[in-house]
Amino acid sequence: MKNITVIYRPLSSLALERKLFLLVPNHWGELTVDQLIAIISLYKEQISELEFLSKMTGIPVKILSKLSEFERFELLDLFEFISEIKPYHQFIIRKVKPGYWKSSLYAPKEKLKGITFGQFIFADTYFLNYQASKDETDLNKFIASLYLLKNEKFSEAIINERYPQIAKVDWKIREAIALNFQLIHEWLSLAYPLIFQKHEELTSTSSVSGEPLPEREAVEGKHDPNQWIKVFQNFVGDDILHDDIWAEKPINTIFSFMTRKYKENARTRK
Repeated sequence: MKNITVIYRPLSSLALERKLFLLVPNHWGELTVDQLIAIISLYKEQISELEFLSKMTGIPVKILSKLSEFERFELLDLFEFISEIKPYHQFIIRKVKPGYWKSSLYAPKEKLKGITFGQFIFADTYFLNYQASKDETDLNKFIASLYLLKNEKFSEAIINERYPQIAKVDWKIREAIALNFQLIHEWLSLAYPLIFQKHEELTSTSSVSGEPLPEREAVEGKHDPNQWIKVFQNFVGDDILHDDIWAEKPINTIFSFMTRKYKENARTRK
């Protein structure tokens, strides 16, 4: 977090000044849920610059409006980090509650602990499909693949039963979860670079103010919605009778094993 001091005059006609001492986020991992949603809202031009700054700093809009244009620019510059997707290993939005449900659905733990290989295949496939199609059904199925009841075991049936209820969750929250998964993808690219070779591009922006936020886009002609199914089939091979066992193994165990195999194969070819 970064310490900042904001000096303003409650009344422009008086020389009396007041100070605000604040802590603001310095990178993606320090964002609150409301701040992540504010970023999505700015990206979709659903809030003003002053409203965005208020959400990010906690300064009331009334006070922000008393600052000069240059002072507001300096505040905006504090959040330049959101113009670039960076690795982050956990979900900021820890739980969602569809519609009038009594129970909440919970995100995976940090570093995708507890996620199975099969669960990740479904989640990542729907995520990539949504990036290409912008079809909200894919977005809802992506979230239904990841967010489960406490101690609930994942199954494909859960996705099909639950995604219509996920559609009742605020759209900005669902978009924020998708943005968060882009950060997790970047973390996966660092943690398992032999597996997550980048097949996507990021559009870049020069500043926070008035510009689109970075958005992962599938490179035309390279996105294969069945890529994880092919990886799974190659991985299981002739052991198809035990494919359920492979699918239920923790994803980090599978990725570590695949990385080791890639390295062994590379040494063999030399």
